[in-house]
Amino acid sequence: MSANNESEKNVSTENSNANMMTVEIPIISSAAEEISTSVTSPTTETKPSSVAAPLAPISEQPSNTEDTVDFKKMDINDQLQHENPNAPPATVTTTVTIITKDKMDTDPAMANFKVLYVLTQLFGLTMIVLMGSWVGVHMGGLAGSDNPALEFNWHPLLMTIGLIFLYGNAILVYRGFRTLRKKTLKITHAALHMGAFVFTVIALKTVFDSHNLAETPIPNMYSLHSWLGLSAVLIFSLQYVIGFMAYLAPGAKESFRAALMPLHVYFGLFGFVLSIAAACMGITEKAIFALGKSYSELPSSAVMVNLCGVLYVIFGGLVVYLATNPAYKRKPIPEDTVLLTGAAE
Repeated sequence: MSANNESEKNVSTENSNANMMTVEIPIISSAAEEISTSVTSPTTETKPSSVAAPLAPISEQPSNTEDTVDFKKMDINDQLQHENPNAPPATVTTTVTIITKDKMDTDPAMANFKVLYVLTQLFGLTMIVLMGSWVGVHMGGLAGSDNPALEFNWHPLLMTIGLIFLYGNAILVYRGFRTLRKKTLKITHAALHMGAFVFTVIALKTVFDSHNLAETPIPNMYSLHSWLGLSAVLIFSLQYVIGFMAYLAPGAKESFRAALMPLHVYFGLFGFVLSIAAACMGITEKAIFALGKSYSELPSSAVMVNLCGVLYVIFGGLVVYLATNPAYKRKPIPEDTVLLTGAAE
């Protein structure tokens, strides 16, 4: 059996049908060249398979189907010690679970999750496009530090991409891609957070440049938006560092990881909700500064920025709902089974 069995235990068995059957494995003496394994099932027919060399590790050959087999662990050394060459071949009986991946999901909860997950992505992408249109059409476009007023426009756009869209998708990665290995999900989770962090740092630089490099410098950190926004960035950054050290870097004790997980989940969601609130305040503040009294007349620029805020709230609400609903929780394979999936990672 391959050395990656421990990592395979984390593969989800959701979206699949499982059939139980009994397997009798004959134990032949060492002089025999091969042993045969026969499988009988009331629902599944299988052909006898040949395994080279007595007691060779069970392996799975690549096939055109998506079926996987779970064998419960069993030690047969004691039976081998009492092997009698003149007696009929002894057999070992164990339980086998055949897991068949269906093309169509029959679980209503998971079907609902897929629909809501797709809607979340559509709302998120629309939010980015709408913010880009607002910046490009109504706010004068984008520029570098030589034009501080237009350099500011990078701030709402990059914050929308980083601290809202990527942050939200990093939260959902464990449920949106539940069939991947746990290690792969951890790396993807960390990579999305790193992308969000990079966008956030650039967005912060542009807003400070737009204040400090203006002909008449503008004070920093005086509004409620700036206070809540910086708080969200600090929570996000601390979450990333602590989460990386505890769950991705080697050396952390399992008891420490288990104790930290509820706090990691809570503050991850708290920082995300806080970033949504700060973003709604920020775009409203910018619209008031840019439009002045005409904002109350609801010109097209005001309509667009208000729609951006509505999409922020919808996207954030969907992310929190999908991340906290227990019906959508990722369910790993039980610890007492080993999944045979072919090549090791």
